[in-house]
Amino acid sequence: MSPDPHECFHDSLGLLNRLDARLKLVFAVCFVVCVVGTPAGWWKLLGLESFCLALLIGMAGLPPGRLFRRWLGFFFLVGFVSLLVAPRHPARIQLGLSGVVLLTLSKNSMAFLMMLLLAGTTPFPKLLCAMRQLGVPRTLVTTLQFMYRYQFVLIEELGRMLTARRARSFSPRGLPSWKQLTGSIAMLFLRTIERAERIHAAMISRGWDGTVRELDA
Repeated sequence: MSPDPHECFHDSLGLLNRLDARLKLVFAVCFVVCVVGTPAGWWKLLGLESFCLALLIGMAGLPPGRLFRRWLGFFFLVGFVSLLVAPRHPARIQLGLSGVVLLTLSKNSMAFLMMLLLAGTTPFPKLLCAMRQLGVPRTLVTTLQFMYRYQFVLIEELGRMLTARRARSFSPRGLPSWKQLTGSIAMLFLRTIERAERIHAAMISRGWDGTVRELDA
């Protein structure tokens, strides 16, 4: 299994990296709830929350460039959604259209950066172990574990598809068309289903009972 090119965890000796994963998980969830629950127009409170978040990011020692690139992609997506939601938002009368857009972007950005901070200071397997210890339903934890594990398989499968396409002297010019893009996605989806069926049959034959057993659980 090759390393994940999008791995967010940053191995350092910072204070946040040494804290217990359960404490960081509970704090991150509480912070997101507080940010989302901040009333419209309470800009000072939002500023205080953003200051605390910036302080934590600085303590973690995460690379600013990596965080900015991830946030930039998130910014365009949420910015587009906020433009669609703002005209019918209940706080439009109080804040105006631009105020609603700014409120939506700020809240979602802080929640997103907090999740990046959590992922950047805690390896994902430790987060899963913390979820089990905190009483998160076993089915949800197992699903998240398989999603994390088999994203590497999907990336490798996509790489083999692209290699096979290049081996057949296929060299597209410019951006791929919708027909090419949808065809590639459909083929990857079919191969994913076939692989999932083979993996499930292999797991059943080996006595799989729905429990993931680990030495550090």
